[in-house]
Amino acid sequence: MQKLFKKLFIGSLSFYINSLAYINPRAAARKAFRVFSKPRQGKIGPHHQDFLDSNLEPKIEIEGITIQPYRWQGTGKTIVLVHGWESHSHRWKEMIHRLQKESYNIIAFDAPAHGYSSGKYLYVPIYSKVLDEVIALYKPTFLIGHSMGGMTVLFNQAQTSATEMEKLVILGAPDKLDSLVDQYRAILGLNQKAIDALEEFFKRRFNFKTKDFSSSAFAKKIQTPTLLIHDKEDTITPATGSQAIHKALKNSEYIETKGLNHSLYDKEVNEKIINFLSK
Repeated sequence: MQKLFKKLFIGSLSFYINSLAYINPRAAARKAFRVFSKPRQGKIGPHHQDFLDSNLEPKIEIEGITIQPYRWQGTGKTIVLVHGWESHSHRWKEMIHRLQKESYNIIAFDAPAHGYSSGKYLYVPIYSKVLDEVIALYKPTFLIGHSMGGMTVLFNQAQTSATEMEKLVILGAPDKLDSLVDQYRAILGLNQKAIDALEEFFKRRFNFKTKDFSSSAFAKKIQTPTLLIHDKEDTITPATGSQAIHKALKNSEYIETKGLNHSLYDKEVNEKIINFLSK
């Protein structure tokens, strides 16, 4: 029954956006973008609270969104952790335990529309603005980003106004926005009129074309030593993305794992990150 409901919902949504694209392309694009950027998961559950609630920091207000940061106090250099789509700061639990053994001062935060943070939508430019505020407040030396969080770190550090880091760690990041839009188009069955309207929306609102928005393009502007880790069996974001980012970066190391899929939860991965940061 649930699968049938989901199929009917997607079908009706597709029909609505495709039809609207002929009548009012801008309205169709706004609807398509909201669906594209609205997470369905990523809130804190009861089994996450013990780890997170004892480390809450004062909330941050950014463009009408309330952001929840966390701190695991340490005497060493500060690290900011940036999670991915439909996730939250609890995903870093095992890595945080390992980083604490090295006395790092560890900061994490929930993205807009995720965890304890407010908001309905998440997309890289707004995530980067939030990251700017977190960087200004906590003054980290290192940034570690997973998946969309990794793409956001690269986007952020490619800006001319960016606060330069000592090192970056990027885990399982996607590369090209247009490939994500293609997946979205296939799932919803959007027609070309709707896709063209969405492309115009990106240009009008964010001043870029989807084909130009990619992690590898951002990487070309980054000088910071960077560690990239990606699993060759990743079913969410292909390892070819990190390979392209590695090729574009001027100073990077690339490690490919097997059998960890997209999450990259692994003690050896954590050790490789520790070793890279301590060099």
